[in-house]
Order: sequence, then structure tokens, then C-alpha cells
Amino acid sequence: MNVDERLLFAVVLAGGVVLPGGADYALSALGFETVGMVVWGVGYLGMALFIWYRWIRPLDFGARSDGS
Repeated sequence: MNVDERLLFAVVLAGGVVLPGGADYALSALGFETVGMVVWGVGYLGMALFIWYRWIRPLDFGARSDGS
């Protein structure tokens, strides 16, 4: 079963914001503000790196090979 790339992108983007944000909120509510901030930062950075690796890195912005 193939998943549409746009749907996968949306799920990764939403999950990379919602899950670390929820973990940050829960940990901060328990008194672990610093740990929550680190969890949010690592989760958000991980999502950004994954999006870069999966969808942005393969894009070719270079000159065309036929010299034009």
C-alpha cells in the first residue's frame, strides 16, 4: 500500500509539532520545565531534519545538464 507523499508530509509535520509540544506541556505541568523544553527542541529539530532529508535534499536546484 502506497501512501500519498502529501499525506505523509502532513502527518510528519503535524506529528513533529503536536507530539513534542504535548510532551513539553505534560512535563512542564509536572515541574520538569527544562526537560520539557529539551524534548520539544529535539522533537522539532528531528522533524525538521527528517523533512529536509526526505523531501528537500533530493531536489535538484542546479543548472541543467544540456548547458542552457
